Amino acid sequence: MTDFHRQAMLPMDEAPCHVEHPTPHLPEAEQPGNARLAAEGWQRRFVADGARLAEYVELYTSLGFEVLQETIEPEEIGPECADCRLVICRQYVTLYTRPRA
Repeated sequence: MTDFHRQAMLPMDEAPCHVEHPTPHLPEAEQPGNARLAAEGWQRRFVADGARLAEYVELYTSLGFEVLQETIEPEEIGPECADCRLVICRQYVTLYTRPRA
């Protein structure tokens, strides 16, 4: 084992260099869902690629959930994804589920 590896495994207070811990940033894709849908009992799950969407719908349906697919609106996309806005709006949807009544 080299000195580099030994130093890398030291506790933070003994490490040879200072490492900053950035404040976690929640990506726009992980933001809370639509408040209106939440009031109706829908829970936002994730943003899905249209190519795999049928698999997710089948999975949640088999688990006893109703599934709702909502298109992504351009204003939902944060500045870090602005260059891909058109692709995101056309190829991805937000998946919501709620227990079957």
